[in-house]
Amino acid sequence: MKLLTILMICLLAACSTKISTRYYSLHALPAPSMTISLPADTTLGIGPVKLPSMLNRKGIVTHKIGSAVQVASHDVWAGRLKEDFTRVIAELMAQSLDINDVVTEPWNTRFRPLYQLQLDVQHFSGQLGGGVRFKVYWVLSGNYGKDKLVSRTDDITLQTEGDGYQAYVSTLNALLAAFSNKTVRIDIINEINKRSENKLN
Repeated sequence: MKLLTILMICLLAACSTKISTRYYSLHALPAPSMTISLPADTTLGIGPVKLPSMLNRKGIVTHKIGSAVQVASHDVWAGRLKEDFTRVIAELMAQSLDINDVVTEPWNTRFRPLYQLQLDVQHFSGQLGGGVRFKVYWVLSGNYGKDKLVSRTDDITLQTEGDGYQAYVSTLNALLAAFSNKTVRIDIINEINKRSENKLN
């Protein structure tokens, strides 16, 4: 009876200390206010977007020493990472370019954006409490996807401000904001304005 009682107590203790699942989502950080002048009819599409296959899972993936990676058991994405990533990039580009017509792929068959931003993400991960890297090859096309205007690879690394997953996801958000607000923004503005001026001439 004593042994049975001890076993019951252990089982109850194990149940009471069960680790709860924590959910995370990417979100767009507020962009600094800027004066931007783009043609009123500017439309931008985000896609297609390609992420590393190892990130295509519910558990948050981080790097360990060497080539080892870790997939979190109880710290997971609330939705699908690729869809959240694309949505946030669209929100950030709408903010940084000050345009309303930013859509994500697939577009409606009756509406195709004049400009399209394609992203091939090669790195979007890092270490808990360490550096987190965002490396992406991107292409901006015009004329409804027919003309390639500019392409480049950007590589950004930021340090997390904590050891946990909340700090890690916050760093991922900061990387997307840095890319959208500083890196790619100037090239997109220049190309759109240049193409608009050529049409007028």
